[in-house]
Amino acid sequence: MRTKLLYAVLLALPLPGFSQVILSENFNGTTIPSTWVVQQSNPNETWKVSSVSSGSVASVDYDDTPGQQNEWLISPSVNLGNATYYYLKFKAGLSYYWSVDPNNNYDAFVKISTDNGVTWNQIWSETNLGTFSNYVMNSVMIDISAYKNNPNVKVAFQYVGNDGAALYIDDFSVEASNSAQLNYCGPLTFEDSFGGEGDEPITLINFSGINNATDSDPYVGDYHQFFLSQTATVTAGQSYNITLKGNTGGNYENSFAVFIDWNQNGVLNDPGEVYPVTQTITASTGEDATQAVQSIAVPATALTGSTRMRVKKIYGTIDDDPDLTDPCTGSDYGQAEDYTVNVVSSSLAVDEINKKDSVFRIYPNPTSDILNFESKAKVKSVTIADMSGRNVIASGVNQNTFNISLSTLPAGTYIVTAQTESGVQSTKVIKK
Repeated sequence: MRTKLLYAVLLALPLPGFSQVILSENFNGTTIPSTWVVQQSNPNETWKVSSVSSGSVASVDYDDTPGQQNEWLISPSVNLGNATYYYLKFKAGLSYYWSVDPNNNYDAFVKISTDNGVTWNQIWSETNLGTFSNYVMNSVMIDISAYKNNPNVKVAFQYVGNDGAALYIDDFSVEASNSAQLNYCGPLTFEDSFGGEGDEPITLINFSGINNATDSDPYVGDYHQFFLSQTATVTAGQSYNITLKGNTGGNYENSFAVFIDWNQNGVLNDPGEVYPVTQTITASTGEDATQAVQSIAVPATALTGSTRMRVKKIYGTIDDDPDLTDPCTGSDYGQAEDYTVNVVSSSLAVDEINKKDSVFRIYPNPTSDILNFESKAKVKSVTIADMSGRNVIASGVNQNTFNISLSTLPAGTYIVTAQTESGVQSTKVIKK
């Protein structure tokens, strides 16, 4: 199938607000769940559960007879009610070589039904992935809000082909949300000119509360990694240094670029959102002292709340590869990593959080020592930053009610940021 459909392949960053998974399946058993329906046309190969490098997946192998295949995997019925938004999410892996170019021997379709499977509408195919790597599990999100207020909605994965290759599906979910989800390009791929693995990893990102050291092993297929649970807290109008390390794959020069979606519109290269790192690294294993440091100026107009940051490393310099400053394009060698950035206002006042929308409260405020937390939603983590944006306390919590001692902090004003099941919220606290 060559026609490109006008649906985005999406990486989702939820905005703070209600979000609920109403149907999910990770195919971790040994067989297709009994609540799902397999419609088999080929006598030799149809849907089953297989084990791949990423874990268990629902899969279809090709019939090497060869023979025609039209294999359906149909979800249980789900009630799409009157929430504002509904999203279908899953991961898909298949062969670009056999499904798109140079061969077109099989296709993967996603279809949706609102009449319990009597009729179907196509909402996705593998061409929506653009150019992708063979069998890399690509994260996909499709807005299915147009199908809400229907009690008998089903989703089908359809494999159609003859002498094709395998198709993998995993991490299926249907989610309801009262807020739109931002959609980012990716995942990026890094492959050499011969189609081999070209990932030469980023090994350290240190930025305003994020301090993430990762494996330095190259050429293992980890082109684009997502660390969205790791959050940097910054203040609008302030500047912060980001420190970067990476494996250059030998005596070669590598360059970095940083992208931050300050206006929270799902685009990473609007004016003022792209930071080419002026320092480069050369002949580094990623575990030595070689590093690049860049100042990141947060615009005074940056919207408060959570947003996306992407860091990209490539072989060479921007003169060698102008795509360095394109957040949606990979390269021959390198890697990309995504994180969350929480922006707080420089004029944030004590108790400025809207009481109606607040999911957590702190008391007493001001305090000389113990700061108590009470939250409607379970708090996953808390960071406390001074007014320069430097994190002075970071704690994993996973509770609704708890307290943190501020006894070691000097008197002053601090920004408290709580990552909850409902999103991220910030407020100020005064330490006496």
